[in-house]
Order: sequence, then C-alpha cells, then structure tokens
Amino acid sequence: MNKVLLLLFIFLACACTSTHKIDSNVEFERLYAALKMEEILSSFGGEVNISPEKILSEILRDLPESQKRAFIESMPSTVMADTINVNAAKIIFKSKLTSLLTAQELKIAADFYSSNIGLKAHRAIIDAEIAVSESLN
Repeated sequence: MNKVLLLLFIFLACACTSTHKIDSNVEFERLYAALKMEEILSSFGGEVNISPEKILSEILRDLPESQKRAFIESMPSTVMADTINVNAAKIIFKSKLTSLLTAQELKIAADFYSSNIGLKAHRAIIDAEIAVSESLN
C-alpha cells in the first residue's frame, strides 16, 4: 500500500511540474484579436480623406496665387482606395510576428494587449503614429 501511495505521489508531483507547451498559433490568434487587426486591416480600403492644400501647395509654389488656388480647388478632397485582402495581410502579419517572437513572447503580448491598459497603449501608439505621419506630410 505504501508503494502505491508513493507511486501515486510521484505521479502527481510529475504531473504538477510538467510544463504546459505554449502554442504560438493560439497565442498569435489571441494577440491578433486583442489588437483588433481584422478591423484595422478592413478599414484601409474605401474612402480616404486627403488635403489638396497640403499636397499641392509646395508643388505649385512658383505659380501665381490665382492659378495655384484653381488647381487646389479642382482636386477632390476624397479618393477611393482599393480594399486589401485581409486574409493575405493576416498571413503576412502572422509570418512576421511568429518569426520575431517566441510562443512565450506572443503569450505575454496577447495577455498585455487583452488588458485595458494594453488596449489604451495600442490606441495611443496608433494615434501617435498618425500624428507623426500627418506632421511629416
């Protein structure tokens, strides 16, 4: 009986100490969902607002003001962009992330971006990148 209990104890100890293998595919999907990448990628197509003033002012700087104004006013303020293949973009995104991050790192990132502070940080980063992009144009 003692041997059975000892074997049972050893088995339980081994079971408790065995490490759970982290699946990088599962963790990628968690991270992808937490980042709301499907929504972000889907939003790239469709109508895009542009500023004719920003685009043409520098290019047309040598023209008389009346001609420059005529060109700027004739340009549309929105253009249609082709929608992107979200599935292809996801495959590329996954390939790049899984080549740069281990399964454990993907899990940590998914845990972080699934939290409220992670979502807030993600939105702040996107807003900052947009601000930088707009200021450089």
